[in-house]
Amino acid sequence: MRHLLTLALLFLAGTVAGKDGKTGSRFRTERINFIYEKALQHVTDRQNLARLEKELSGYDAIYLASKAERQGNRAGKDIDKIDDKLAKILEKYGLENAVQAFKEKYKHKNLNQQTADNEPLPSTKFTDGSLQKLWLQAQNGKFSQEELHALHDELKEVEKKMRIYQDRLDDFKKVPHHHENSVHHDSDALHEKTKKLKAANRQFEDHLDEVHRKVTNEQYSPFSEPRVKRLWKLALENEGLTPYEMSALKDELSHFESQLKKIKFHQVSCL
Repeated sequence: MRHLLTLALLFLAGTVAGKDGKTGSRFRTERINFIYEKALQHVTDRQNLARLEKELSGYDAIYLASKAERQGNRAGKDIDKIDDKLAKILEKYGLENAVQAFKEKYKHKNLNQQTADNEPLPSTKFTDGSLQKLWLQAQNGKFSQEELHALHDELKEVEKKMRIYQDRLDDFKKVPHHHENSVHHDSDALHEKTKKLKAANRQFEDHLDEVHRKVTNEQYSPFSEPRVKRLWKLALENEGLTPYEMSALKDELSHFESQLKKIKFHQVSCL
């Protein structure tokens, strides 16, 4: 098991970053990354894909240089011309609709952003002090209004899971904890309630850790070694990993970090 997890970590570290070393993005502009994702789904010939990558790299630089968001209407017209030229090139690969698809996606994204920006932030306080502290920290951080609304929803969900855990705990305390050899001892009931209590505890703690990481970013990590922190960060950014796989990877990274610390200790001792 550990060998397989180690291979998974090596694969994660080598593939998530991509050729340009940037996590999750091959190109520098959102537009070209969107088109490239479509290309990976539809262009099966490797030579055609390689040629398309080269052409997209050129347009990636053009879009980046245009800085449309910061140059007003004139830049917007220039972008439309660039879009038209790119769409003609994409026809050769059966991707002529990709540019328009991105425009539609970006339009809806902007509308959602504007809606969120116009909505006031919730003023209700969280009953749990740690959640309230996280919420205040998020409001003082570099988050957009849309992101703050999403974070508040997540914190409310964590609060709900905390209440479920507390209910499970109260229910667990009601079970008579007689000696296991006693005739009154009901091992099946105790086992079932223990199982539910642990599950509820894990659910709210895992979700709380997830929100904590989003709010504090690099300030929070269960690891101290830079190499291990980097691998854990890559794992967090990989949306394809299930909670079970994340838990298994976390255990493996803990073992890896322990080994690194032992090596450092022996190196210092030998000096």
